[in-house]
Amino acid sequence: MSLDKDIEKMTDKLKGTKRRYRIEPGNYGGEMVVGEVSEEFVNYWIDRDHYDLMEQVLNTGEGADEDENPDDNSPEVKEDFTYWHDCDEYEHLNGAFSDGTWTVYEVPADGSDDWDWEKEIFEGEANHIYGRECYFDNSTPDDMEDYVPVLSFMSVEKGNFGVCFLDLEGEEFDPEKLRFGSCESNLADLVETVYYGKEELELNYDYADTTGKSYEVQVGYMNTKWRDDPDQYTVEYLEEEGYFD
Repeated sequence: MSLDKDIEKMTDKLKGTKRRYRIEPGNYGGEMVVGEVSEEFVNYWIDRDHYDLMEQVLNTGEGADEDENPDDNSPEVKEDFTYWHDCDEYEHLNGAFSDGTWTVYEVPADGSDDWDWEKEIFEGEANHIYGRECYFDNSTPDDMEDYVPVLSFMSVEKGNFGVCFLDLEGEEFDPEKLRFGSCESNLADLVETVYYGKEELELNYDYADTTGKSYEVQVGYMNTKWRDDPDQYTVEYLEEEGYFD
C-alpha cells in the first residue's frame, strides 16, 4: 500500500475521534511580585545583604514575626505595607520556570477522569514564542525620569502550578504546536501563557498545590517605559507580528 493510502486510511480512522489532554508546564517555579515601594527603602537596602533584606520584608507589616528583630533603622517599605505578595502594582505571577520540563497526559475524552496519570504521551520542551520583559536596575540611575523604586519578592516552590486541558477531534496531539510565552524578570523567568497552535489555553488552578523551598528578593529602580505590558500580547498581536511562525 502506498504512503498516500496509509495517510488516507489513518485520517479516515481519526475522523470524529475525540481526544482530551492534560498539559503540565513543570514542577518547579513560584509566586513572584514586583511592586512600587518608597525611595528611602530602596536607597537603604540596595547595597545591603540579600538575606537581611529578605528578613526585613518577611517581618514587616501583617506578616511580622514578634520573635524576629527587623532593622529598626530601615525606612518603611511603603505606606500601609501589609505583606510581600500584596506589593504587586507591576507584576503578580504564579507559574513554572520557563526552562522546565513539560508533560502531557491523554485523559478520558468524556472528562470523567481529568487527573488520570496512566497515559503519558509527551515529556520535553515546549516552543518558547515570546519573553515579556519586566526588568529593573539594581543600582540608582543618574537620571530618574520614568524610574520608580521597586521591590521584587519571590517564593520559590515545587508542585503543581496549574494545568491546561486540550480537546481535539479527528487529530492526535502534536508537540510542535505546544507553545508558551513567559515573563522575564530579575528574579526568574516564569510561564504566563500557553498555546496550542494559535489558540491560547486557559490555565486551570483547581488542584494547584505547591511546597515552598526558598525566597528571593531584590530592590532597585524600574523604568516603566521598558516594561512590556502583558495586555499587548494578544493572540491577534502575536499572529500579526509573526510569533507563531
